[in-house]
Amino acid sequence: MNLRFKTNLLEHTKAVGQWAQARGARAAVNTADVSLIVECRGRVQTLWPQFVGRRQGDRLSYFNVADHHAVGFVGWLPQRPQAWSISLHKPAFKALAQSLGLATPASAAAGGRVAGPWLAKRERGAFGDGLRGPFAALPEGAPPPVLQPGEFIEAFVQGDITRAWYWCGELVVLESFAMPRVHGDGAQTLEQLLLRATAGEPPAATQWALCALQGLQPGSVPARGQAVLCDYRYVSPCNPTLYANHNRLASPAMAPLAQRLRSAGRALWPAVAAECTQAGAPAQAMFVLDAIVDADGTPWLLEINSNAQGHPDAYAALLDGLFGIAP
Repeated sequence: MNLRFKTNLLEHTKAVGQWAQARGARAAVNTADVSLIVECRGRVQTLWPQFVGRRQGDRLSYFNVADHHAVGFVGWLPQRPQAWSISLHKPAFKALAQSLGLATPASAAAGGRVAGPWLAKRERGAFGDGLRGPFAALPEGAPPPVLQPGEFIEAFVQGDITRAWYWCGELVVLESFAMPRVHGDGAQTLEQLLLRATAGEPPAATQWALCALQGLQPGSVPARGQAVLCDYRYVSPCNPTLYANHNRLASPAMAPLAQRLRSAGRALWPAVAAECTQAGAPAQAMFVLDAIVDADGTPWLLEINSNAQGHPDAYAALLDGLFGIAP
């Protein structure tokens, strides 16, 4: 049985309970609104829930009301939902990253172009909504890509899909895993291999685009043992990260990457703290960075999330911070 990890209320509750036992604190869930009330060191702190569901059509979104649209729980945060300029507008975040000397894939607005394979992305939005590509590099002298309003182009970076959670700029959770692949057997078509990998769910257009970039079509028959990249999205049917705890921060193998991401979080924190203050909230926040890590170990930052899916392993640092407890 594959139970989702980060959208399982029990996993979040267990993590808070373990922290409360270790710190001599009390914690309770208000079933009226699913808020979390924590009492520690003579103080009471309320953390607010987030849920995932489809409130408008087929698009997933996060929201803080446990109504009939909610199909999953995605964690508690010490602040109400916040909208930061750098989280709402991907090019704004990329500009900030560049100003701080942090790696982010090359990009261009309508009428521009980048070297090598490229993606078309929406400037605003989440869950990969509107994502197109990757497409092959444009030939020399070819016109720039035609984009829809609100789109930009970004260089496609191949590598490990990575997500990092931060509390007040300090790295607290790290997920990083290879882009998923299917392996040929010399008999099945690529379409058959993909359908097996996704338990029968039809491959997305982005998956077919990635296969085409490798010179393959649905009817192609990969050779026995041939590895074919089949997705590059963080959330997809080919991605196992939803179903287990994939926090690798404590892994010695992750130490070099963790140090780079630790430095990135600290560099970004002043701008994030300023966004919190502008939103009328305390200068404290949980945020998440999405990145692709290339073969040289460089994390190429894609975007920042102000109200991202929570991770059970992040509560210890978050709650210690809220109550002024040294780790």
